[in-house]
Amino acid sequence: MRDIQKMLDVIVDYIYDKDDVIFLDYPLHHNVGDSLILLGNIEFFNYHNINVKKYYTADSYSISEIANNITKNTTILFHGGGNFGDLYPKHQKFRETVVDNFKDNRIIVLPQTAHFNSTVEKDKSKKIFNSHKNLILCARDQSTFELFNEFAEKVLLLPDMAHCLYGTLPKNKKTKHTLYFLRKDIEKIDNESLISETSIDWSDLISKFDNKFKNLLIKILNIKKIYNFNIIDKLVFMIWVFHIRKISNKAAILFSSHDVVITSRLHGHILSCLVDTPSQIIDNSYGKNLSYYNQWTKSLDLATKYEEL
Repeated sequence: MRDIQKMLDVIVDYIYDKDDVIFLDYPLHHNVGDSLILLGNIEFFNYHNINVKKYYTADSYSISEIANNITKNTTILFHGGGNFGDLYPKHQKFRETVVDNFKDNRIIVLPQTAHFNSTVEKDKSKKIFNSHKNLILCARDQSTFELFNEFAEKVLLLPDMAHCLYGTLPKNKKTKHTLYFLRKDIEKIDNESLISETSIDWSDLISKFDNKFKNLLIKILNIKKIYNFNIIDKLVFMIWVFHIRKISNKAAILFSSHDVVITSRLHGHILSCLVDTPSQIIDNSYGKNLSYYNQWTKSLDLATKYEEL
């Protein structure tokens, strides 16, 4: 796990000025996998003394505001994950808009898995990305690496940013047997319901209070759009990070208390690795999970492929 984590250090070499960085598309939603990636980013920034001036979500940004907060030397970082493509168009549109508007800036898309259902949408997006000549795309698996080579001249094959959390998360004694942690969204496979009748997903770790709290922060960001109080961005981000750290720690304690985790969530698998719990990984609907497993975690003693389907 330390070796996997260390591979991410290369990103620092592509940041022009550690004190002139903005970070885009941080996840203001309760997908704990995305939270782990964000917390991994923060751990990475702190370790390498990278000072991020501004953080924006896909809902709270404006191109004019970004323009007012950057210089030609600013490095623009995009949050990683698995939303590059046409399954999650809001995030892809955000990337395309920034790539199209800031051609003088270095833009780095942190480790992503990419997937397009539509060739038409892929070609549209590729045209926009190809127009930017200072773009670095980081791929989390081989198939994404090959796809990204159509989108940019510089492509890196790197693991997920959540690996930066190794050694920082709380752990519990193993007092329970198997945890079935299975997707309930558009990426689940057809026969996943046959695996277990008692599975949970990220949404089961989120309380009504958590959702109300998130909605309140979104409302505050909407107020900022009207009154242009720039300090609100920073405050909301700090409060959100504190909030998701508590939820992520709760998830870490849950995962570490089981003898084994069987999961179709990529970050269910990664979180298991982060807290030294054996896991068996099931693929998602388009091959993301096993591609990642084969690329990065297959050699780990704690990681295996689920074989009972």
